[in-house]
Amino acid sequence: MKPGYKRLAAIDMGSNSFHLLLAEVSMRGFYPKPRIVARYKHKVRLADGFNQQFELDHDSVQRGVECLHSFADQLLRFNPDVVCAVATAALRKAKNQTQILPQLEQALGHPISVISGEREAELIFSGVCAAAEQKGNILVIDIGGASTEVIAGRPLSPRVLNSFDMGCVVFQNHHFADGQITRQRFEHAVNQARQQVSSYTSAYQAAGWDHVLGASGTFRALAEIAMAEGQTNLTRDWLAQLIERCVQTQQVERLNFVGLRDDRKAILCGGIAILMGVLSELGIDVFGVTNGALREGLLAEMVAT
Repeated sequence: MKPGYKRLAAIDMGSNSFHLLLAEVSMRGFYPKPRIVARYKHKVRLADGFNQQFELDHDSVQRGVECLHSFADQLLRFNPDVVCAVATAALRKAKNQTQILPQLEQALGHPISVISGEREAELIFSGVCAAAEQKGNILVIDIGGASTEVIAGRPLSPRVLNSFDMGCVVFQNHHFADGQITRQRFEHAVNQARQQVSSYTSAYQAAGWDHVLGASGTFRALAEIAMAEGQTNLTRDWLAQLIERCVQTQQVERLNFVGLRDDRKAILCGGIAILMGVLSELGIDVFGVTNGALREGLLAEMVAT
């Protein structure tokens, strides 16, 4: 290890994917900036394991354990000075959290904090601001597997933070569980998303925004489709057309848009229904995509402390 440097590891155990971020930071100077050494991502689909009692089943937990075993191997090789691991909505909501958490911690070899929705929103906003380096008012939308965070504010100063009880995996399983896609199902999903956000519409609009940025796999999937199709701007009108094209396919397994990865196909409808609901309710016509997310927010906090 080079003198004057610190090694950091941030672990984001999301409801759909688990992420490991490894970084080095020079402790010299007034504003130390981390250098990302490696990123690891595993599609765990933890939220896919909820039963009717809202307990996570054995298979989903086992996928998480196997992923964390692999993360533990990477940590052993990297030998970080600081490790910070957080779990989000799926574990937050799981009725059997107290039985699951020790298994996951044993697999990782480090303690895991199950964070609140507000704390999740704070970290997401911090991560997006660190990555995007935007000025002015920002609205950030992060559609996870079991929750969606919507945050408005200025860099380092969020004004409105909310974590909503809706995610792409949960919505997919609720509205499109049998793989059938209909216009009515999309309308129900979009309206459900709108209703959840509607109580906070005036607060977001009062905060205002100059830029709208999306931070999640749903947004990255949309960006990849748009790029493959030559679509230069991500707009609500374009999203509405994409939803109509999904309806025309009639089945999830028949979704074959250029640029759409196979691993995203199974939860695309759930994610874009949530996004359409949020955009419609808040009156957003154009949005962008950022690489920043919760794990970058964790990293920023670790550097600052």
